[in-house]
Amino acid sequence: MKTKVQASMPRFDLFTLQLVLAVQATGSVARAAESMHLTASAVSKRILELEDQLGTAILERHSQGARLNPAGVALSRRAQSILKEFHSLQDDMADFTNGTAGSIRLASNTSGLACGLADQLVSFNCNYPDVRISVREATSIAVVQAVAEGWADIGIASAQTELGGLTARPYRSTPLVLAVPKDHPLSQRKAVLYADTLAYPHIGRAADSALGRLAGAPPAATPQEVALDSLVTSFSAVFSLVRAGAGVAVVPLSPTQLITVPDIALVPLKDAWAKFDLCLVCDPGIIMSPAASRLLNTLSSSTGTTKAD
Repeated sequence: MKTKVQASMPRFDLFTLQLVLAVQATGSVARAAESMHLTASAVSKRILELEDQLGTAILERHSQGARLNPAGVALSRRAQSILKEFHSLQDDMADFTNGTAGSIRLASNTSGLACGLADQLVSFNCNYPDVRISVREATSIAVVQAVAEGWADIGIASAQTELGGLTARPYRSTPLVLAVPKDHPLSQRKAVLYADTLAYPHIGRAADSALGRLAGAPPAATPQEVALDSLVTSFSAVFSLVRAGAGVAVVPLSPTQLITVPDIALVPLKDAWAKFDLCLVCDPGIIMSPAASRLLNTLSSSTGTTKAD
């Protein structure tokens, strides 16, 4: 069995292949040159160089013009396929360039996920089905760390979180409410002050979460003014303990609308500070992909406040 060895590969360029197809279409080097806005000598030179690289002639020249010989016809078939694939490649790359294709890594705290983010991502994915979005739930501190270390392109965190060198845009603001058992003395109140709740044990999120650090207390509150008896890792656990009568909890309104909370009353807080602001976090030192920029702008344009039904 003989093995065909080729010392060197011909160096094709797409424009020369286009010239070959132009000669085939027009039947003349001169007319091909005119259609490509070149001189006939420039076209002839390129084709001669190609023939030299291939080691065979591809044109039959005659008094009325030129036509492709069998080698040239075989070349033209391949050239058409190559150019078609190249145009498809351009279209594919254009999708990435304009942000309609690609991948995005998003990190969000629990409150961000509960503030309508899922619906926004579904809508975004319907408009841009070739964009793949991966979502990671984490505490606000971990979200900021993920963006800073490059593990996430965009983060959603509490606006009170220390950002370091990162930048933030407003995303959502949700009122803080008091979750109490339905038979609790405060359950019939239209609204309460935070100070009114201090007579009861408080249940909060884990200490490394934004709400765990806030603990439902106003910024000026001292440790003695915060009656935080239990710390848990999820809103579901918070509501379970409240329902069991273990205490009351200051929570954002949005998760209570997402999670079914039977036997629990939600009492608005009258304090001016009683709201939970979320922000979109990104790294200004990183050039964001077009797809990530498109999502960031989409989320930024939908800022708002969660309201009770």
